[in-house]
Amino acid sequence: MDDRLTGLLTALRKRFPPDTDVAELEAYLSSKGCDRGQIGEILSRFFADLTRKAAPLPPTIESTMTFRVMGPHEWGRFAPEAWGHLLSLSSTGALNAPELEHVIERALVQFEGRIALDDLRALIDAGSFDDSGPGGGLDQMNVH
Repeated sequence: MDDRLTGLLTALRKRFPPDTDVAELEAYLSSKGCDRGQIGEILSRFFADLTRKAAPLPPTIESTMTFRVMGPHEWGRFAPEAWGHLLSLSSTGALNAPELEHVIERALVQFEGRIALDDLRALIDAGSFDDSGPGGGLDQMNVH
């Protein structure tokens, strides 16, 4: 990591408490001129440091922290608020990693152009991100 990125990581540690929303951290780094790759690298180190400093967790709680960075096919598709909402749901445990990936894929398939926060909330609230087929399974009967 070059000196500039190291300086930004140091500034993050001083400026933001450990429980700061990821979207706020991304916005700050973006305002400092970082691209998505740099933001991902800085935040992964920021959260890795927090994980190392934290007290050991009970064995029933997962102690590894992952960070989701947009792929090239996702750049520009999600509004910053929508992406921040997804990361918040993931970080709070409302969506586990496979569920997060599933919601992202469904949103990419179901919406043309930029995906706004309202679009994403409608997708999640309607329960249309399950695998039961068209219509989200709300009006279908599953036979096992």
